[in-house]
Amino acid sequence: MALKEDTLISLFIIDGYRSISNGSFGRINIVSPELTGGQTVTYVNEKGTSVVYNPVPVAFGGVEISASNKLPTPKIRFANVDGGITDLSRDFDDLIGFRLIRMRTYAKFLQKVGTTNGSSPDTNAHFTPDTWYFNRKLEESKLSVSYELASIFDVEGLTLPKRRLYSNFCPFSYRGPECQYSGPNVRTSGQADGCLKTLSACQQHFGQQGLDLRYGGFPTAQNS
Repeated sequence: MALKEDTLISLFIIDGYRSISNGSFGRINIVSPELTGGQTVTYVNEKGTSVVYNPVPVAFGGVEISASNKLPTPKIRFANVDGGITDLSRDFDDLIGFRLIRMRTYAKFLQKVGTTNGSSPDTNAHFTPDTWYFNRKLEESKLSVSYELASIFDVEGLTLPKRRLYSNFCPFSYRGPECQYSGPNVRTSGQADGCLKTLSACQQHFGQQGLDLRYGGFPTAQNS
């Protein structure tokens, strides 16, 4: 498919880094196949790094500011025919706290569409990246899953992180997707392997591997 040079292309990045339940999610880069004839797209992300965007049916809208000047709450819908989005929502708490980054540029500035080079590739010729946070899941079916997004500036009714703040208690499941501890067994409280869910216990576990802590509590929080 030969794209018209003046076609505006929206590229989306789902970013789980530093979210509450990021686990080993990383990033997903997508572009609507309706824009590219089902082909991949190569272009930069918000960091200026060239990445490949894979074709996934996606619909996005609701970014207009209303007459009351209230910040918009965009909606995004992903195809779910293969159940992939359902799996992500199940494993990562409905993506709450994940970021959605939108890159926009014109077709002529893309580095590649499939294996074909863009007519005038330019990694600097794009609009300022837009960023929203996944706020809640709106609807889920065998065909699609839709979410409501929140502006990075919109804190009304949105608490990040969306869980209670405990100073010396970690809510993560031991050795689970959020904890990610995979080291040797640690004897605790008479058990052959376990964790007391405190900061010192986390240090005891991860200190053996020399890794960054995966502590789910908030040591500086003041609990009443």
